[in-house]
Amino acid sequence: MHYKLAICLLATCLSGAALAAKKPTAPAVWAQEPDSFMGIRFDKKLEYSIPLCPSGYELPKEMCREAPYQNLYVIQGAPSIGLVGGYQLSAMAKNSAVDSFYLTASTEDFSRLAEVFIAKYGQPTKKSLETVKTKGGGSFANESLEWQGKNVEIILQKFDGDINTSSATIRTVSSITRSIKDGDDKVKSAASKL
Repeated sequence: MHYKLAICLLATCLSGAALAAKKPTAPAVWAQEPDSFMGIRFDKKLEYSIPLCPSGYELPKEMCREAPYQNLYVIQGAPSIGLVGGYQLSAMAKNSAVDSFYLTASTEDFSRLAEVFIAKYGQPTKKSLETVKTKGGGSFANESLEWQGKNVEIILQKFDGDINTSSATIRTVSSITRSIKDGDDKVKSAASKL
Protein backbone atom coordinates (compact mmCIF):
# COMPACT_ATOMS: atom_id res chain seq x y z
CA MET A 1 0.00 0.00 0.00
CA HIS A 2 2.85 2.39 0.80
CA TYR A 3 4.22 1.46 -2.60
CA LYS A 4 1.07 2.71 -4.39
CA LEU A 5 0.96 5.88 -2.28
CA ALA A 6 4.61 6.68 -3.09
CA ILE A 7 4.01 6.20 -6.82
CA CYS A 8 0.95 8.47 -6.71
CA LEU A 9 2.89 11.19 -4.86
CA LEU A 10 5.79 10.91 -7.27
CA ALA A 11 3.47 11.10 -10.29
CA THR A 12 1.72 14.15 -8.81
CA CYS A 13 5.03 15.93 -8.18
CA LEU A 14 6.35 15.16 -11.66
CA SER A 15 3.17 16.28 -13.41
CA GLY A 16 3.17 19.53 -11.40
CA ALA A 17 6.79 20.16 -12.34
CA ALA A 18 6.04 19.42 -15.98
CA LEU A 19 3.15 21.90 -15.97
CA ALA A 20 5.29 24.55 -14.25
CA ALA A 21 8.19 24.12 -16.71
CA LYS A 22 8.61 26.87 -19.25
CA LYS A 23 7.03 26.10 -22.55
CA PRO A 24 9.00 26.96 -25.68
CA THR A 25 7.97 30.36 -26.95
CA ALA A 26 7.02 31.02 -30.52
CA PRO A 27 9.28 33.44 -32.40
CA ALA A 28 8.29 37.04 -31.83
CA VAL A 29 6.20 38.61 -34.55
CA TRP A 30 7.96 41.50 -36.27
CA ALA A 31 5.44 44.25 -35.55
CA GLN A 32 7.11 46.83 -37.83
CA GLU A 33 7.46 44.61 -40.91
CA PRO A 34 7.24 46.89 -43.96
CA ASP A 35 5.20 46.49 -47.14
CA SER A 36 7.31 49.14 -48.88
CA PHE A 37 10.74 50.74 -48.83
CA MET A 38 11.21 54.50 -49.23
CA GLY A 39 7.60 54.76 -50.35
CA ILE A 40 7.91 52.07 -53.05
CA ARG A 41 5.55 49.16 -52.40
CA PHE A 42 6.71 45.60 -52.99
CA ASP A 43 3.41 44.55 -54.58
CA LYS A 44 3.27 47.36 -57.17
CA LYS A 45 4.97 47.53 -60.55
CA LEU A 46 8.13 49.61 -60.22
CA GLU A 47 7.39 51.42 -63.49
CA TYR A 48 4.18 52.79 -61.95
CA SER A 49 5.74 53.59 -58.57
CA ILE A 50 8.51 55.97 -59.64
CA PRO A 51 9.08 57.77 -62.94
CA LEU A 52 11.91 57.21 -65.38
CA CYS A 53 14.82 59.60 -64.72
CA PRO A 54 15.10 62.50 -67.18
CA SER A 55 17.82 62.20 -69.77
CA GLY A 56 20.77 64.54 -69.56
CA TYR A 57 23.22 65.54 -66.88
CA GLU A 58 20.88 67.36 -64.53
CA LEU A 59 20.50 65.81 -61.07
CA PRO A 60 16.97 64.59 -60.43
CA LYS A 61 14.90 66.67 -58.02
CA GLU A 62 12.80 63.69 -56.94
CA MET A 63 13.23 59.95 -56.79
CA CYS A 64 13.36 58.32 -60.22
CA ARG A 65 14.59 55.12 -61.85
CA GLU A 66 17.04 54.58 -64.65
CA ALA A 67 16.23 52.21 -67.50
CA PRO A 68 16.66 48.62 -66.33
CA TYR A 69 19.64 46.41 -67.02
CA GLN A 70 18.68 42.73 -66.67
CA ASN A 71 15.84 43.57 -64.24
CA LEU A 72 18.07 45.83 -62.12
CA TYR A 73 16.95 49.43 -61.71
CA VAL A 74 19.30 52.08 -60.32
CA ILE A 75 17.31 54.61 -58.31
CA GLN A 76 18.40 58.24 -58.33
CA GLY A 77 17.25 61.24 -56.30
CA ALA A 78 16.49 59.25 -53.14
CA PRO A 79 16.01 61.33 -49.99
CA SER A 80 18.81 61.96 -47.50
CA ILE A 81 18.69 59.55 -44.55
CA GLY A 82 21.43 61.16 -42.48
CA LEU A 83 24.44 59.27 -43.82
CA VAL A 84 27.55 61.45 -44.11
CA GLY A 85 28.88 59.70 -47.22
CA GLY A 86 25.49 59.30 -48.91
CA TYR A 87 24.26 56.02 -50.35
CA GLN A 88 23.36 54.24 -53.57
CA LEU A 89 20.04 52.48 -54.06
CA SER A 90 18.89 49.93 -56.60
CA ALA A 91 15.89 47.65 -57.01
CA MET A 92 15.48 44.25 -58.60
CA ALA A 93 12.14 43.70 -60.31
CA LYS A 94 11.89 40.46 -62.30
CA ASN A 95 8.19 40.52 -63.06
CA SER A 96 7.85 44.31 -62.77
CA ALA A 97 6.90 44.06 -59.07
CA VAL A 98 9.79 44.80 -56.71
CA ASP A 99 11.63 41.69 -55.46
CA SER A 100 14.36 43.48 -53.52
CA PHE A 101 16.14 46.71 -52.74
CA TYR A 102 19.90 46.97 -52.31
CA LEU A 103 21.36 49.97 -50.51
CA THR A 104 25.13 50.50 -50.24
CA ALA A 105 27.00 53.04 -48.14
CA SER A 106 30.43 53.65 -46.68
CA THR A 107 31.42 51.47 -43.71
CA GLU A 108 31.98 54.69 -41.73
CA ASP A 109 28.20 55.20 -41.94
CA PHE A 110 27.28 51.68 -40.75
CA SER A 111 26.38 52.68 -37.19
CA ARG A 112 24.17 55.53 -38.47
CA LEU A 113 22.57 53.21 -41.01
CA ALA A 114 21.85 50.67 -38.27
CA GLU A 115 20.32 53.41 -36.07
CA VAL A 116 18.06 54.53 -38.92
CA PHE A 117 16.85 50.97 -39.61
CA ILE A 118 16.29 50.22 -35.90
CA ALA A 119 14.32 53.47 -35.51
CA LYS A 120 12.14 52.54 -38.51
CA TYR A 121 11.80 48.75 -38.17
CA GLY A 122 12.46 48.06 -34.47
CA GLN A 123 15.12 45.83 -32.98
CA PRO A 124 16.53 43.17 -35.33
CA THR A 125 15.36 39.59 -34.86
CA LYS A 126 18.98 38.41 -35.10
CA LYS A 127 22.42 39.95 -34.58
CA SER A 128 25.70 38.26 -35.42
CA LEU A 129 29.38 39.05 -35.42
CA GLU A 130 31.88 37.09 -37.48
CA THR A 131 35.52 37.57 -38.37
CA VAL A 132 36.28 38.40 -41.99
CA LYS A 133 39.81 38.05 -43.37
CA THR A 134 41.14 39.94 -46.35
CA LYS A 135 43.47 38.54 -48.98
CA GLY A 136 46.22 40.69 -47.45
CA GLY A 137 45.78 38.93 -44.10
CA GLY A 138 43.86 41.62 -42.20
CA SER A 139 40.96 40.62 -39.95
CA PHE A 140 37.78 42.57 -39.32
CA ALA A 141 34.67 41.95 -37.24
CA ASN A 142 31.69 41.90 -39.63
CA GLU A 143 28.50 42.90 -37.88
CA SER A 144 25.22 41.67 -39.33
CA LEU A 145 21.68 42.67 -38.32
CA GLU A 146 18.67 40.74 -39.59
CA TRP A 147 14.94 41.27 -39.48
CA GLN A 148 12.90 38.18 -40.45
CA GLY A 149 9.23 38.66 -41.12
CA LYS A 150 6.37 36.77 -42.68
CA ASN A 151 6.72 38.61 -46.01
CA VAL A 152 9.98 40.61 -45.86
CA GLU A 153 13.58 40.04 -44.81
CA ILE A 154 16.14 42.79 -44.14
CA ILE A 155 19.87 42.16 -43.77
CA LEU A 156 22.36 44.89 -42.84
CA GLN A 157 26.06 44.05 -43.16
CA LYS A 158 28.96 46.21 -42.04
CA PHE A 159 31.26 44.74 -44.70
CA ASP A 160 29.73 43.59 -47.98
CA GLY A 161 32.17 42.54 -50.68
CA ASP A 162 34.97 44.77 -49.41
CA ILE A 163 36.02 46.62 -46.27
CA ASN A 164 34.76 49.97 -47.58
CA THR A 165 31.13 49.02 -48.31
CA SER A 166 28.21 48.44 -45.94
CA SER A 167 24.89 47.24 -47.29
CA ALA A 168 21.21 46.76 -46.59
CA THR A 169 19.25 44.17 -48.55
CA ILE A 170 15.47 44.33 -48.29
CA ARG A 171 13.82 41.31 -49.95
CA THR A 172 10.42 39.73 -50.16
CA VAL A 173 10.21 36.17 -48.85
CA SER A 174 8.48 35.14 -52.09
CA SER A 175 11.48 36.37 -54.12
CA ILE A 176 13.84 34.37 -51.89
CA THR A 177 11.75 31.23 -52.42
CA ARG A 178 11.60 31.86 -56.17
CA SER A 179 15.38 32.43 -56.30
CA ILE A 180 16.06 29.14 -54.51
CA LYS A 181 13.71 27.30 -56.90
CA ASP A 182 15.36 28.94 -59.94
CA GLY A 183 18.79 27.91 -58.64
CA ASP A 184 17.63 24.33 -58.07
CA ASP A 185 16.16 24.23 -61.59
CA LYS A 186 19.46 25.44 -63.08
CA VAL A 187 21.41 22.78 -61.17
CA LYS A 188 19.00 20.05 -62.33
CA SER A 189 19.24 21.30 -65.91
CA ALA A 190 23.04 21.32 -65.75
CA ALA A 191 23.10 17.88 -64.14
CA SER A 192 20.88 16.45 -66.89
CA LYS A 193 23.55 17.41 -69.43
CA LEU A 194 26.21 15.27 -67.74
